[in-house]
Amino acid sequence: EPLLNIKGIIYIINTALFTFTTLTLALLISNLIYNKNAITALVNIIALSQAFLCGAFIPAKYMPDKVLQVAQILPARWYIKSNDILKNVENITLNNTNQIITNMIVMILFAIIFIILTNIVSKYKEKI
Repeated sequence: EPLLNIKGIIYIINTALFTFTTLTLALLISNLIYNKNAITALVNIIALSQAFLCGAFIPAKYMPDKVLQVAQILPARWYIKSNDILKNVENITLNNTNQIITNMIVMILFAIIFIILTNIVSKYKEKI
């Protein structure tokens, strides 16, 4: 299946947004912690917990509802939800893209929150 069709383009946009969100989170972490070993440990914990809780390792349909409810506070859940929708649809319609667009907006909101928090941390560090 070619990647440069509407479904492939949505996959690319979804991945780009998740990458941006992840980069903003990484920037926040690097502003909070100076020790490289601590940063590495925290990043591993965050990445693996997102992968386990959000459905990257175990499909969401096999996970308990409580786990998926907790996963709502993690950006990876919204990325994986969109990928799952795209994987399971034959034709892209306005109806099945509404949820994908909502998921993308949530990822953008996460990125904005991470940027705001990074700015707050940076301003606080300047005062010290």
